[in-house]
Amino acid sequence: MNHQQFRGLWIVAAVLVTASAYGAAAVKTVSEHRAVDAAAQVELINAAGRIEVQGWDKPELEVSGTLGAEAERLEITQNGVRSTVRVVGKGIAGIHFGWGDAVATHLVVKMPKGGSLKAQVTSTDLRIQGLLGNQELQTVSGDITTAAAAETRIRTVSGDLHLDAAPTARLTQLSTVSGDATVTGGAGEFSFQSVSGDAHLKMGLLNRVNLKSVSGDLDATLGLSGDGRLEAETVSGDVQVSFAGALPPADYEVSSLSGDLSTCQGRKATQEGYGPGSRLVFREGAATARVRIDTKSGDVTLCSR
Repeated sequence: MNHQQFRGLWIVAAVLVTASAYGAAAVKTVSEHRAVDAAAQVELINAAGRIEVQGWDKPELEVSGTLGAEAERLEITQNGVRSTVRVVGKGIAGIHFGWGDAVATHLVVKMPKGGSLKAQVTSTDLRIQGLLGNQELQTVSGDITTAAAAETRIRTVSGDLHLDAAPTARLTQLSTVSGDATVTGGAGEFSFQSVSGDAHLKMGLLNRVNLKSVSGDLDATLGLSGDGRLEAETVSGDVQVSFAGALPPADYEVSSLSGDLSTCQGRKATQEGYGPGSRLVFREGAATARVRIDTKSGDVTLCSR
């Protein structure tokens, strides 16, 4: 090994040691406790990292974990029943090697299980369990995994969504951009909008259903109440709707501008006028509900299970 090669290896080693030392020094351990109301409203604000939220029986807010290289401090403010947990970033970003979780924020937030949660985070993965209150979540470049028992409103951009909703979750509103969604459970009213992402929905008994997708497939299994309404619409995406049990008594109107229409009962679509597109219209039973499905460029499959 010549002198130049040795010098190059020495520089690489020095950089690795410096990066390792910087990462270790950048991580700050936090452990904060606040007394809160059993029906506390907790808001989370963070950029870059992971946050786990757990509901428990104590009238207490506990925040523990580590702050990453780009975080200056953890700030908790309280106003009545509302508590805000904010990770304050550095005014001038320092060197950030970004090697693994060693320099990323990772927090575990424990709050009263009967409380409600609001989150506005960027580049942060959220995992939530054990909460009985409402949830309002917004993420950019982060995945959400949550179990919900009440009203749930979620918006994600560039992140996948995994939602497990209890039958008590009577209102669910979801919106995703560039991310896939997997949803189980829920009841009452359900709405879903997606741009560039597939959705796999296995829901409970619903009264009002509104599904919209641009450049993504919709696969939904659900029950529809006697006077329920279901509307599904896609642009460049397939739709498959399966009802639990037999087809519910309803007026059905299914159409596609450039796609095939089919039902498990063998009903055939008709050509719409003299132009492109096909349409399938029929009545099932007493027709107390209504189902409308429309695609611009996608197939539609309607079935019962």
